[in-house]
Amino acid sequence: MAGADIAGGVEMARGPEEAQVKIFSFFQELADPFKKLAHTAWRSRGKLAQDVKAYVLLFTSMVLSMPGRAHKVVSNPKLHAMLAEEEDPQALAAVIVGSGGALCLGSVGAVIGATAGAACGLCLGALPALFTFGLSLPVGAVVGGVGGMVAGAMTGSTAGFAGGATSGCFVAYFRTEIRNTSVYICAKLYDVYDILVLRPAGAIKATNRRVCDGVRNSTEYTKAKAQATATFVKESAADRRVQVSAAGAGLGATACGTAGAATGACIGGSVGALVGLVPAVFTFGLSIPIGAVVGGSAGVMLGGAVGTSAGFAGGGAMAFLGFTYRSLPAAALEQVKTTMKAISGANGKSTKQM
Repeated sequence: MAGADIAGGVEMARGPEEAQVKIFSFFQELADPFKKLAHTAWRSRGKLAQDVKAYVLLFTSMVLSMPGRAHKVVSNPKLHAMLAEEEDPQALAAVIVGSGGALCLGSVGAVIGATAGAACGLCLGALPALFTFGLSLPVGAVVGGVGGMVAGAMTGSTAGFAGGATSGCFVAYFRTEIRNTSVYICAKLYDVYDILVLRPAGAIKATNRRVCDGVRNSTEYTKAKAQATATFVKESAADRRVQVSAAGAGLGATACGTAGAATGACIGGSVGALVGLVPAVFTFGLSIPIGAVVGGSAGVMLGGAVGTSAGFAGGGAMAFLGFTYRSLPAAALEQVKTTMKAISGANGKSTKQM
């Protein structure tokens, strides 16, 4: 009897533990698909790396070929003829640019909304998972993803169309002013290039030609021309305008090149990260840092090149003009003083006569 009681007590002690094991086995069964998914993803990491590499190469080739393709489209004579025949170019530009903005931002908004909505739906579906045997998890994810995709697509499309239409209408309305400003800037840049590059190069070529002619004539003439060339070079090197222009060009290239590189890195990284959001669902988020790195590198190179060129040209031109006309402020101040004295003298005479 005592042995039976002990055996019964052992069975009663094992009962709750077995019940607990069954309860936890339910959660283990729920976690099994995620474990299998993780193992499958780990086994397929080589394929994921190949896909990422192929996507990066494809995206890079598309980005590098886009300027040439865009230039061909813009230079198409049929497009110019169609735009010339259009009675309302502002509305046409608003529709075209707005549609493009709606497609771009609508796609991004749909992807972001689907991701966020699926995550929220999955979290909400986890609450009644015990009562629905886990069916609420995929249902919540699907419902949330569809709702988020629709909401994100509508929001992004609306914002993209509004912004694109506004930008396109503005550019189309002021297209003449923009064209004239571009021509004016190009003309001024060419003037600076002519002052800093073409004229010195022409002077050097002319000097070399004269030296060669002097060599053909006589040795004494060659010596005289060599001395004249040396004098010209020394005078040019000792000219304060040349020195100030070179210093200003160097400082402008350094400052603007650094600022352009930093700005290009920020903008390129941001744009690359936004572009990387599109395939983030399929690349497990790896496309976001890759896009940021690629965009930031391109932005650094492009921004540095543009900033250095603009800083070199602008700094050299400003230094040259500032040194050449440095006496204008003093002359203007002296003219003002003379005029004020003349006015004061005239007022004094009129007062004495009264």
